[in-house]
Amino acid sequence: MLKHSIKVITMILMAGLVVFSSCKKDDDDDDDTPPVIVLDGIYVTGAATAYTGYDANAMMAVTRNEVTQEERSSLYELYIPLKGGTDFSIVKVEGSVYTTYGPGAGWGVVAEPTTDEPKDGIILRGEVSEANKAAFQVSEDGMYHVVIDMDLMIAVVAHVHWGVIGAATPDGWGTSTVLDESAFNATTMSWEINNMELRGGDWKFRYSNGWKIELDTVGTDDVKVNTNFGGATYTELVPGGDNFVNDAPGLYTIEFAYTLGDGYTATLTKTGDLPLTNWDGVVCDAVGTGVSADNPNAIVPDPSGWAWGNKLLADNAGVPVVNGDVYTWTWTSMIIEANEGFKVRTENGEAPPSGGANFDAGYGNLDVDASSDKVIDLGGNLGVSEKGAYTITLVIDAGNEDAKTITITEG
Repeated sequence: MLKHSIKVITMILMAGLVVFSSCKKDDDDDDDTPPVIVLDGIYVTGAATAYTGYDANAMMAVTRNEVTQEERSSLYELYIPLKGGTDFSIVKVEGSVYTTYGPGAGWGVVAEPTTDEPKDGIILRGEVSEANKAAFQVSEDGMYHVVIDMDLMIAVVAHVHWGVIGAATPDGWGTSTVLDESAFNATTMSWEINNMELRGGDWKFRYSNGWKIELDTVGTDDVKVNTNFGGATYTELVPGGDNFVNDAPGLYTIEFAYTLGDGYTATLTKTGDLPLTNWDGVVCDAVGTGVSADNPNAIVPDPSGWAWGNKLLADNAGVPVVNGDVYTWTWTSMIIEANEGFKVRTENGEAPPSGGANFDAGYGNLDVDASSDKVIDLGGNLGVSEKGAYTITLVIDAGNEDAKTITITEG
């Protein structure tokens, strides 16, 4: 019995030792580090970026084709800070397959951007190649707009300097008012302007003084990418979206901030009221295809950057009649072509040398009840249904936040 008991106890102990040894081995083999999961997508990665691996914050996203203002499934973009003189790559991840694209045919600096493309900063553009694994580089630290179309196999890398533009801004629609840029940072950057005069009217954010970048205009696809933001409000930033409309004129501090992975946010803070505008001596013209070349003093064609139809100064060499805070410009018996658009604006759409800010005014400023029933709305532009001579008056009430009223009568 004793021998039998010892035998049983020994077997139990040995079994426990085996179990213990087995558990110990499993514990040693356990690795608490979670596996790295790389999502399918197209990444901008490398030493020039914040990540040398494949981080979701640096994944490109499908964006709008500027031509249609609708998403194009093959068109991707990412705004990302890049360090100058340092390598980065564009890589497509599909499951376990990693495809790296390098510069292809025609890749290089765009020497002559088109009229609508950004002017303040380099644009690199050309084909991309799977066969060429060479990395991309930019020459300067900064924020960049990286775009690729996977059908066309064309990419763009553009230097981004943000500004604001529009009738409500100091430089109107003629040129962007530049925002001050923060120091370079691989994940967060910001742009700001303090106590800027933001008048009543529409405006947008856009970068480097351009509206769009062209990827293809000669093939079967017409593909361009937006270089501006609009939206229903400035808190809803939409590439190429509708103009923001400011209905509370004043002095504003504008903060435009970017975080890699989250994108852009905008904050506007009103810091004061606007002084009354002095429009005395400010020259205005009418411009557009509706301005007939039959007008004796018409300037044909419009020599301004608008390059739209013809131009005609208001009476009195283009300057207003002043009555207190009310300013009136008149075009007497201006001949207007039928079903062609025009607007009235500060001369050439530019800011005057002193007093006032540049603007352009159209059908939205028309006093319909006081105007001829032949006046029509042509997509926000003014027009008439029947060619003839019409008298136009533009009144600006500086005491009422520069409210603009247009009246058009026959004769």
